[in-house]
Amino acid sequence: MFAVNHVVQSLGQKYLKTYGQRMTVNHQDLLSKQEKNFASLKRAMTGTRIYKDLRLSHIHSYEEFVNHVPVLSYDEYAPYVDMIAAGHKDILFKDKADYFGLSSGTSGKDSKRVPYNERMIRMFIKSQKRIASKLSTLEPNINLLQAGRLTFGSDPYLYSQNGFKFGYISGILSTRVPKALAKNTFPCREVLAISNWDKKIEMLVNESIQQDIQVVSGIPTYIISIFEAVLQKTGKTHINEIWPNLKVFVYAATPIKQYQERIDRLVGHELNYYGVYAATEAAIGLPYEKYENGRQRYFLNPDLIYSFTPVNGPKKNVGLHQIEMGVAYYLNVGTPNGMIHYCMKDVVSFDLNNGDLVFEFVGRKSTGMNLAAEKVSDDEILDCYLNTKNSLNVDMRHFFLSPVLNNGKAAYLWTLFVPEKANINVESLAATLDQQMQKLNGDYHDCREVGVLGPAQVQIMNADYLQAYFEKNRSRGQFKMKTTFETAEEYLNFIRTNLEQTGLAQ
Repeated sequence: MFAVNHVVQSLGQKYLKTYGQRMTVNHQDLLSKQEKNFASLKRAMTGTRIYKDLRLSHIHSYEEFVNHVPVLSYDEYAPYVDMIAAGHKDILFKDKADYFGLSSGTSGKDSKRVPYNERMIRMFIKSQKRIASKLSTLEPNINLLQAGRLTFGSDPYLYSQNGFKFGYISGILSTRVPKALAKNTFPCREVLAISNWDKKIEMLVNESIQQDIQVVSGIPTYIISIFEAVLQKTGKTHINEIWPNLKVFVYAATPIKQYQERIDRLVGHELNYYGVYAATEAAIGLPYEKYENGRQRYFLNPDLIYSFTPVNGPKKNVGLHQIEMGVAYYLNVGTPNGMIHYCMKDVVSFDLNNGDLVFEFVGRKSTGMNLAAEKVSDDEILDCYLNTKNSLNVDMRHFFLSPVLNNGKAAYLWTLFVPEKANINVESLAATLDQQMQKLNGDYHDCREVGVLGPAQVQIMNADYLQAYFEKNRSRGQFKMKTTFETAEEYLNFIRTNLEQTGLAQ
């Protein structure tokens, strides 16, 4: 029996590697796949309400799709979604809706409901296989069919309404792990279905602690909490005392940059990180290579339809055959659930690597900070925070950034979360943050020099209260903590609504 199992495992691993090598990554191959994807989705949508509303019968090619099918926001798709949720048929797709995916968004509220038909679920599952196959090539020393894998998602089903189940995609997919990977994936479905967080973590630790975990996947904040629970349960100092072969972290929902140091410290050695650019709407970017030097490059999921809108210049959509390397584009996708031309509001930039089309996530529409035409990006904000943290060796757990008036001048207010008894020099922190931002952004430097912007301000909050907020919202799928606020009112409203009982630590 062992010999038979060994042969099966070897063949399976060989299949994974072969599948990975044959995936559509080449620019020209991706372009030809777009024609097939459009024809297939158009055929599946024939007879639906949106097919008629968008007059898709008059659209005959991918290029016509890019040029003539309007890009719609979620709010514009919402009436169709509401009709499906009310039980109406043939709205966005012909087959039945299996689930509705919820999106917490950066507001922490369920702002979107995305209907999932079986074609949509299969797309997500296929993307999991693509990730596994790519990792089998990038990490040849790990046999993904044998290696223990710790994966953690949200609650799969939060409630039912009108005969439909509503939940978060990370939880839904945790109940649909490909069979080849399920045997060595922990925790089991029964543990994931436990709604009580403390009980779930206790069962997860008991189930996985004796396994040879080599790969972990999930949202960084969740995995950090699991690692801390494992260490508390075992009394060990580092995770590598329990799982010495742990090597790979597949992350999603948030950039790894601000969590990498803390995770490596908990583990006891550096991990290889691979990012997945996935959202409630679709799995879009799959890891092309490991995260390195602050960069994660992806390849496009070839099972979707894409168009792109230039961030700068005329807002005319372009197809894969028209994109320019190094140019920033808003990303639009067409998905198997009938959201045929959906505006993601994410900004990406492409490059060619030996004929392979790869991209990086640049940011989101209407993010960053811009008080005096300085246009500071999300990356610059995060780099400023991390550079300050490292240069002063301060244990900062999270930050908020919002506008404030400083002696009549607009200024940046940094709200920093630190442990309760941390020894903090607020003046030094504020000065360092201000200096770091001036180094990172020339326009910010100019605005400070001429006095248009006032010096940065800092206030300190207790990290324990933020942790309580995280724990309260753990079931919320790809729960994202908002960090940057465009107005003081928006920031204060967020504090009142979510952290009103916390108070300032200092």
